[in-house]
Amino acid sequence: MPAIATRGSFVSTQAIRATEIYQKKYAHIHTNPAHTYLFEIIFRENRIVVNYGDMEDLILIAVIDTATGKDVPLPDIGFTVVKRYTNFHEFSALTKHQDNEREGYVARFESGSRVKIKFEEYKRLHKLLTGVSEKDVWEAMKIGKNLSNMSDRIPEDFRIWLLQTEAHLRDSYHDIHRIAQAAMRNFSSRKDAAAYFNTCSYPAVMFALLDNRDTSALIWKIIKPRGNTYRYIAADS
Repeated sequence: MPAIATRGSFVSTQAIRATEIYQKKYAHIHTNPAHTYLFEIIFRENRIVVNYGDMEDLILIAVIDTATGKDVPLPDIGFTVVKRYTNFHEFSALTKHQDNEREGYVARFESGSRVKIKFEEYKRLHKLLTGVSEKDVWEAMKIGKNLSNMSDRIPEDFRIWLLQTEAHLRDSYHDIHRIAQAAMRNFSSRKDAAAYFNTCSYPAVMFALLDNRDTSALIWKIIKPRGNTYRYIAADS
């Protein structure tokens, strides 16, 4: 019988409930074992801002070919499928189509990268309800502050968001450091190094590595949230 996992866990609250919903509503659906199916779960106890009432469902948001990592078309096989829009070409256009009954959009690019775009009202209420923004988490992590005190100030429902935000920032930090280190080479002169670094994603970090300087301040600056809609996607050099 298929089971659903959240990031790294089959036994989180969301994973257990998602598997229950799947087995109750969708166990009869034949899925392709070569594909990975990605869902957004909605149930009352998982609410942060938007009130979905008694709705309890899994929303299919993407299907990935497991071997290649590429998106495949969303199948019409019986799942509840996310509503898709294809007529937006600029982020600014999305702000004209805000809906207080929804959280926001997920913009998908041709490369397969995705960016979350939260509505202004959602961001306002999220800040009001939790008292913690993504920038607050970033500032705490930047100075090595223990987030347990921050976690103690927010309801149980919001701790998942906090842990996900912390993990996301930590992964982003390590991704940049890894990418910069992997792109390093030996150079005959600093001029040659500069010319090469300027073709890479993180030249300032690479200069610091070249000079054996601490890179942490530079990387924290790169991943600093811009407002409360921050979503960082590391790019390979």
